[in-house]
Amino acid sequence: MAKSKSEILNDFQEFMGRHGANYRDWYVGTSADPKQQMFGAHKFKNGDKGLFRQALSELQAAEVAEFFTGLGAKGNATPTRNAEFVYAYKRASHTKP
Repeated sequence: MAKSKSEILNDFQEFMGRHGANYRDWYVGTSADPKQQMFGAHKFKNGDKGLFRQALSELQAAEVAEFFTGLGAKGNATPTRNAEFVYAYKRASHTKP
């Protein structure tokens, strides 16, 4: 179920706060398939800290990613066709940016 930009920002800030809020330790991006992106491209593993949410539009997903990259997170905030999901994970030695 899609959430508003403010709901996603709140979810992510709360999650990051619980798991280490230094934004430089996080990666935030957008994708049409966040599970594939996280587990495939970024080598995210079960037990790693991460989450994703569906935004109301590609633009809102990109705006959420841009907010966190502006605070120092690694990531990609470029609006991408059909990328209505925004995801974040705490970077680890085995993850790929």
